Amino acid sequence: MTDGVADDTLGRLCGQLLAAAYGAWSRAAGRGLWVPAYLTLRLVLQLQGPKRISAMVRVKDEEEFLYPAVKSIVDHVDEVVVVDNLSSDRTPRIIAALKQQYPDKLSCHAYPYEIRKRGREHWELASSSQGRRSPHLLSTYCNWCLQRCTMPYVLNWAGDHIATAELPLALQAWRRSSAAALAFRGANVHPDRRHLIAARLSDPAEIVRPLTIPQAPKWVRTMSYTYPDWFLFPRVGARFTNRVWWCETLQSPYLNLHWAITQRFGQRIDELCFLHLRFCKREPFTGYSDDFREMIRSNLTVGPPLQPEWKGLLDQWAV
Repeated sequence: MTDGVADDTLGRLCGQLLAAAYGAWSRAAGRGLWVPAYLTLRLVLQLQGPKRISAMVRVKDEEEFLYPAVKSIVDHVDEVVVVDNLSSDRTPRIIAALKQQYPDKLSCHAYPYEIRKRGREHWELASSSQGRRSPHLLSTYCNWCLQRCTMPYVLNWAGDHIATAELPLALQAWRRSSAAALAFRGANVHPDRRHLIAARLSDPAEIVRPLTIPQAPKWVRTMSYTYPDWFLFPRVGARFTNRVWWCETLQSPYLNLHWAITQRFGQRIDELCFLHLRFCKREPFTGYSDDFREMIRSNLTVGPPLQPEWKGLLDQWAV
């Protein structure tokens, strides 16, 4: 048997074992048997082997910061999956340049459907059964991108994220641990590049006044930092849903099945692992519906000064 045939046979066998283990998990979880469910989920991770990571980067008109966003993580992951969604600026050329630099690590794709914006537009589409199957829905787009990732774990990254020195340290610690998922935060940089942003208002009732539905993300009450999200998670069983009305949300058996299972599989860290440059863009609100854009714009003000190492990081990448 040649090496290629042996690899294919082993791959099919591992796939069959993963499917059987995942089916056993589903049956155990359905009966409320949390210990067998936990053990089965742990077995699935062991069958997948080493903690190899696909960085999933969804982009649209990200010419301003895409290059440093990818460069800041490319040496810390095993694959970078870049999906362009109808960009009309220099984004495709930047992707091509990155592909030339990293031909064996970058995987490039194009998603050909216009995506509804976060907020009212997303809610209107996701409110109907037909809309929930639409290729224009954010969750549909995210699941399409997820299917292009080939590694056992996925890092959900963005074209306006630049990794801080804390991210590679966090990834190293995560690889040594028994955790399956990693939650961390980022810092929202003000357009002046010398401060973080901050919130004018902290009263939820005042903040949601411009919204179609009176509910907003928790991070808009402070604005300086992103919400501690599960940016790194196992690919098996993961999918994006519309559980939150304004955007997509991650659903995973390792994180949403039961609080005790999440405690065992999820690792949360307090370190700020990236600088978020959305509000430094020329058009920072293009991905938001009118109501969501007004809610954020009216609540945004100057926050605390950047830490010296963050300012140095912006200088390093010339952004």
